[in-house]
Amino acid sequence: MICAPVDRQIFPRALKWRDVVATGAKGRWGAQCTVGGMTMIATMLLATSMAANVPACSAEKAIYALRGTPDVTAGFARQRFQVNFSSDLFFWVEVEGRRRWFSFNAPNGYGGVYLTPDRDPATLTEADQEAGAPDKAEEPPQVDFDMFDANYDVIDAVPQADSAAPAHLFARGLGPLLWYNPAAAANGDSTATAVSIPIAMYDLTRCEAAGKNSGG
Repeated sequence: MICAPVDRQIFPRALKWRDVVATGAKGRWGAQCTVGGMTMIATMLLATSMAANVPACSAEKAIYALRGTPDVTAGFARQRFQVNFSSDLFFWVEVEGRRRWFSFNAPNGYGGVYLTPDRDPATLTEADQEAGAPDKAEEPPQVDFDMFDANYDVIDAVPQADSAAPAHLFARGLGPLLWYNPAAAANGDSTATAVSIPIAMYDLTRCEAAGKNSGG
């Protein structure tokens, strides 16, 4: 790797997570680095443009696309009657026309945010709310769920309705779960079939009107 000084004023200080991953450069915007004679400045400028073009909307209106596989989409939806109290939202991912639903789990301490397979929140009833979240016969799978803003700063808080939508999502274990344990990913539905998706980030691509991003 060959590096030459670059004026720090040319580049924003906002891009933190990406600058090291994309360029391998030491320091932040302190050098223009080339690998095999090919400059990485174009990558930096592209990252800046992407951050500026992220839509702004509340979490329950956000629609995400899996990077490199835009037909795999994801989003959040309000619980019709709240049974999970880590968040008033459920998370969904749609692959090959079918949505899998997940509720949030956020243990105290250094636990982070997790996804747990669950049902379509549109099917919840007032009786479900009164009964609370049902006990599972077996410990359900949990998938690490990481969120980032447009500058790739980590978002620690569990997403809530009316809060700002994260710009990027990452759930590394979601792909293996959908492939190796499709029934568990579909909340125990034995008719669910295995689907393959790459391990990649989900990027916020658009905002839906209120009520559109819901069960189905």
